Amino acid sequence: MNVVLRDVLDKARFVIDTVRKKGEAAGSEIIDFLCEVDPFLSEHLGLI
Repeated sequence: MNVVLRDVLDKARFVIDTVRKKGEAAGSEIIDFLCEVDPFLSEHLGLI
């Protein structure tokens, strides 16, 4: 795995972990945001 990809994955994990610690409301907010910003990804992840 190259360094750039590892950095991107680490950042994504950090965001997800931070949101999970903030609770259900924060989780709902980020899901709504992802659905708005990237419907294809949201559908692929089963969020919509």
